[in-house]
Amino acid sequence: MTLRAQSIAQSIGKTLQSEISEYGTASLVVCGGSSPIKIFEYLNSIKIDWHFVRIFLVDDRLVEPQSEFSNQKLLKTHLLKNNAKKSIFTPLSTDLMSRNLIPDIFTIMLLGMGNDGHFASLFPEMLVQTENSTKNNLEFEVSAEPSIITTSALGNPKLPRISMNLSLILKSKRIILLANGKEKQAVLKSAEKDKMLPIYHLLKQTHVPIEIESL
Repeated sequence: MTLRAQSIAQSIGKTLQSEISEYGTASLVVCGGSSPIKIFEYLNSIKIDWHFVRIFLVDDRLVEPQSEFSNQKLLKTHLLKNNAKKSIFTPLSTDLMSRNLIPDIFTIMLLGMGNDGHFASLFPEMLVQTENSTKNNLEFEVSAEPSIITTSALGNPKLPRISMNLSLILKSKRIILLANGKEKQAVLKSAEKDKMLPIYHLLKQTHVPIEIESL
């Protein structure tokens, strides 16, 4: 696990620095949860021009930033320190789009996946709701308007959430998906055909290749 996490962190750092060298800025979107913590612990010490890196969360729980359930707190504990504390972190909010705080395309998106096949805060319940309604599924529709959405209480712990939708997630040059353990590998296998698993819609799109990693 340690060597793989270190390798992924080094790859992310290299991509960010290359982007900075070419464009003067870079962006990194990350998930919360336990999956990326080892990567964060290596990444925060990598020597790149962090003051040119903008960091965003792909999703968060709608709780106070100091809450134990906050992804902001997780980032401050594990990523936004050492060299990476020089980066520019912007908390996720629904007005980031209207305020033009989101880049046209993200440099790297680091995603995790739950045992229920959810990624970001896009859960199976959303697909069930869509199956039973006449509405288009804007959370999972690749041609939908890129947006940041809020949800009712979902997941574990069951709390209201905020999340990028799939079409915004796909505005990325690189997408790395962490799927640690046999159970998640089995979910990936099921997602080859099961449209009721949220991860199916990420894997089956053809806009951005998905780099699947297991620590």
